[in-house]
Order: sequence, then C-alpha cells, then structure tokens
Amino acid sequence: MVNSRTKGANFEREVVNLIKTRFPELAKKVDIKRNLDQYQKKDQADIEFLEFCIECKRYSFVTDGMYKDEWWQQVRRATRDELTPILIFKYDRNPIRVALPLFMVDPEWEKDFHRILVTNFEEFCDILEKYMHRNKLI
Repeated sequence: MVNSRTKGANFEREVVNLIKTRFPELAKKVDIKRNLDQYQKKDQADIEFLEFCIECKRYSFVTDGMYKDEWWQQVRRATRDELTPILIFKYDRNPIRVALPLFMVDPEWEKDFHRILVTNFEEFCDILEKYMHRNKLI
C-alpha cells in the first residue's frame, strides 16, 4: 500500500513530466519542477513556473468526479495574489482533470478567481499554450 504523501509526490512528478513533454521548448528555458519547500513552509504550491501556481491532488475515492472547494482555496492561498492558480486532480481509474480560472480561456473575463473552468489535461495544455502566447510568456 502506497502512503498518501508518496502517492501525491508521484503524481506531482507525473504532472511535471507531462508539462515538460507537452512544452519541450519551454522546459529548456524555464525550470518546471516540484516545489520541495512545500513540506517545510505553509501555503506553498506543488509546482510553480512563470506566473503559474499549481496544486496537484491524487485520490482513490471519487464521489462526483469534481474537486473539493478546499483544494481550490489551498491553491489560491499559495498564489499570494501574485500567481495564477491551477488545480490538477486525479481519481483512480479516471482521467486527469484541471480546474483553472476562466480568464485564462478568454481575456474578456475579469481576473476573477471564482469563475472556474474544469477540463481535461489535453484541453488544459491547449488553453495554457494560448494563454502564454497571448500574454507573451513564451
């Protein structure tokens, strides 16, 4: 049986590798890695790069397939109101899901962290790429 901390760390590594694989040119320029300070300091994200603050959650039990509001609040605290929050979560035998602020999809939306889109990982990567280009991050 894998303990929850190990399961979480493995999922964080998986997410880092998925992002690096999807954005190889970005990975050459920007350090995309797990934030190991998260274990020593309060309100630290699992992964930070550019202006993004990513919290990863991996659980076995699924009720409705959605994230818990406390997870979103956790990533919001980690942003320190400076970074863009992203929540990546996965339940056993289910695909990876991503919760992100709607303004990442459409710049017409105000920078409102209460309007959230939940999508799959592939669509998230497409949204992330467009957002980074639109905001000249890459």
